[in-house]
Amino acid sequence: MNISKAFETAFNRMAEKGWDKIYVIVDIHDTILRACYEQEETYDYLPQAREALQLLTQRQDICLILWSACDLDKLARYLDRFEHDGIHFEYANHNPEVGNTALSCFDDKLYFNVGIDDKFGFDGATDWAEVIRVVNTHPQHDA
Repeated sequence: MNISKAFETAFNRMAEKGWDKIYVIVDIHDTILRACYEQEETYDYLPQAREALQLLTQRQDICLILWSACDLDKLARYLDRFEHDGIHFEYANHNPEVGNTALSCFDDKLYFNVGIDDKFGFDGATDWAEVIRVVNTHPQHDA
């Protein structure tokens, strides 16, 4: 995966289409945090993940969506902890801002522009620095 290319494409489309924002989905385990499948989560952030997500949180032209298969109780604890750490996700596992159109149905698949997930090829150990770099090369679009 080339996370730089994904963000570049999303920012360029936003400019071309006149969108207010782009939607970025982010997985938790092995993407934000080191995988910990025990009962008690350690919240061991991968290098620069916290800083990158705080940067994305500050942008009015980026909507962060948590993308996780964990159970709802654990998901609520993650959201609380991320909020405590200065990371705000607008939604979890859905995007109510983008509805169906004549050509697209988002009933079972949420709309997003950039996906950050180890299963998409994102390397949580190294790629967060690249997220910071590429996002900082684009001035904030006024939403």
